[in-house]
Amino acid sequence: LTELLEYHDVMSPTDLGLLDQKIIEKLELKTVQKKHWQKAMAHSRYLETIQFDKPPSPLQLWLESWRLGRLLPGFIALGCDVKEDLIDLEDNDCAPLNMRMLELKRWAQGKDQLLHMIRNFDFNDATRSSVPTMTTWLYSLKLEELAEPLELMGCYELADLADIDDRELASLGLNRLQLKHWNMGLLQVMAASKEAMADGQNDLASFSGWLESWRLGRLKKTLDDMGAYTQQDLLDLEESEYHLLGLKPLEMKRFMMAMPALREEFDSGFKTTE
Repeated sequence: LTELLEYHDVMSPTDLGLLDQKIIEKLELKTVQKKHWQKAMAHSRYLETIQFDKPPSPLQLWLESWRLGRLLPGFIALGCDVKEDLIDLEDNDCAPLNMRMLELKRWAQGKDQLLHMIRNFDFNDATRSSVPTMTTWLYSLKLEELAEPLELMGCYELADLADIDDRELASLGLNRLQLKHWNMGLLQVMAASKEAMADGQNDLASFSGWLESWRLGRLKKTLDDMGAYTQQDLLDLEESEYHLLGLKPLEMKRFMMAMPALREEFDSGFKTTE
């Protein structure tokens, strides 16, 4: 039944209770299957009662949230289909991925979190994870067909979702299940931390722009080779590793002034959301 249920926008057990009776009849369940279905429905209601209703967090979404998206093909080649598979990987399994220095640090931090609890697409935690793309967010909610209409509205990033009013939402023509998934995802986006840039409060300059503002634009390629793609990635650098940037004397002075300011900016973001 999986394919048919997915076609009708079912993506979690608690969605079953919102299925129209006509759709259930189309399942053409056999006698024994009907008994199993009733048990499944009862379990679905139980899960809803205990609020065990979570949107999926596929592998691509998790990787993008840790700015490791470029490694997706490599993880798939290793046999990882969902983020939960990642905890089965040993360090030597990841060697073929050729992670860059700062990617290795983010991978270690992310995997350590997975070992303690399954990540719940929660941006509002005290880690240096980041916000995924609009496309990945929609895909995780089985709403990928909304990419074009949202773009026509001028909605390009998750921060833009807060500007959509009830009339514009209605124009998307969502069915009951789609609307449920939309609301689930939107609640989490609206609760996102300042670091995740989903609440519109910390419109940080682009990484290139930030480097240029400190007259450090020359470092862009070096930082990219190290796995630093955003300002917050620089916070993973230890002071003892600064020499790897090949800074000139005056660049080092500017870099040493920039880092405390950057650290304070992100630390204040965490305190704001606590």
